[in-house]
Amino acid sequence: MILHVPHILLPYNNLEKWAVIACDQHTQDIEYWKRVEEFVGNSPSTFNLICPEIYLPLDEKRLNNIHKACHDYKIILVDHGSCFILVKRSVSSKERIGLVVAIDLNEYEFDGSDSLIRPTEGTIKERLPARVRIRENAELELSHILVLYNDPDFSVIPKDTDDTAYEVNKIYDFDLMEKGGHIIGYKISDEKIIKEISNKVNNLGMFLVGDGNHSLAAAKNFWEKIKGTVPDFHPARYALVELVNIHDPGLSFEPIHRVVIGVKPDELLKKFNAKIIESPTCHTYYNSSVDSHSIGFVTKNKCGRLILNTIGCDLEVEILDAVIDNCSIEYEHDPEIVEEIGKKKGNIGFFLPPLKKSEFLSLIIKKGILPRKSFSLGKENEKRYYIEARKIVL
Repeated sequence: MILHVPHILLPYNNLEKWAVIACDQHTQDIEYWKRVEEFVGNSPSTFNLICPEIYLPLDEKRLNNIHKACHDYKIILVDHGSCFILVKRSVSSKERIGLVVAIDLNEYEFDGSDSLIRPTEGTIKERLPARVRIRENAELELSHILVLYNDPDFSVIPKDTDDTAYEVNKIYDFDLMEKGGHIIGYKISDEKIIKEISNKVNNLGMFLVGDGNHSLAAAKNFWEKIKGTVPDFHPARYALVELVNIHDPGLSFEPIHRVVIGVKPDELLKKFNAKIIESPTCHTYYNSSVDSHSIGFVTKNKCGRLILNTIGCDLEVEILDAVIDNCSIEYEHDPEIVEEIGKKKGNIGFFLPPLKKSEFLSLIIKKGILPRKSFSLGKENEKRYYIEARKIVL
C-alpha cells in the first residue's frame, strides 16, 4: 500500500501561533521571520521545530534547539490516534482541499522518474544535508509537502465536502498568521472509510511531488541510512504529506522568478541571443505571459522583456537556466522583491511566466522531471503551513 495511516499529534490550543509557513519561503525577507518569531513568543510553535532557509547554514545551536523542542513538544501535544486529516484551506479568494496522510518512502525516488511517487523538478542535492541533520535526531516530523494525484472524477475526495459527517469530526478551525488565510481540519478515523480511500488512491497511478521535494528527499535519505538496522515498520519509513488533486479548482501554478547576483547585466543579456524590448516600467512583466515565449527582466538602469526562440524547448525556464546556471542565483516568488533586488548594482532580475496547469501532466509524461524551480503551487502566502505532527521514533 502506498499510504500509511499516521498517528497525528496536535496542540491542545493556540494553533495560530503553532502553525508556521514552509521553511523554504520568504528566503529574502528577514523581516517576515522576525515578525513570526515575535508573534510566537514563548508559545509552543513549529517555528521552533524548523530552520527557515533564510537562517542557513544550519548551526549547532539551532540544530540542538530544534531537537530539544521536538523532545519537549512530544509530551504536550494531544494524540489523535491513527487517522487521515481532510484539510480545507481558504486563501486569496479560493479554497483548496487536501488529505493529510503518510506515504511509504520505499515507493519514492528523488533522482529518477520511474518510481510510483516521483519528483516533478530536479533535486538540488546541496539542499539536503541540513534537512537530513534535522531529521536524524528529531523525535517529531512536520510536513509542508504537497503530493499531486490525477483524479478528474474526484473519486478520492469529492468536490463538495460540505457535509455534516465532516463537521462532527472537526479538530481545528483557525486563521493562519501573516495573511495565510483560514484552515479547517477534519479527522477521518473510521477504518472502513480509510480503507476505501486507500484502495482508491492505490488505483490512481503515479504521484507527483509538487512542493517540498527536498524535505521528502531528506526523509528518504535518512530512511535509506537506517533501513536494515531497524524494524521494517519503523515510523521513519513513512513521511507525512498532503495529497491534493491536480484538478482541484483551488490549486494554482505560479512562477518562481530568478535574481542573478554579482554580474554585468548587459553582458548577460547578450548571451540569450534574443530580441530585447525595453519598457519604462517593470510591472507589466510581473506576469510575463503578456507575450508568448518571453521573459521579463530588470536591472539598475532598465527593464523590459526578452523575446525568445524556443525551438527545441518546452519551457522558458529551460532557456533562462541554461544561460544563468553557473551564476549566483536567488529564487523568489514575489515579483516586487525581484524588482527590488534586481535593481541593485551588479544584479539582474528575471520574471518568468506561469506554467499552464492544463499542460502540466503532459509535460511530466514527456520530460519526466522539469527543471528545478520551474513552478510553485500557489503564491507565497498560499504555501502549506506546518500543523500536523507525528513521532518518527519507536
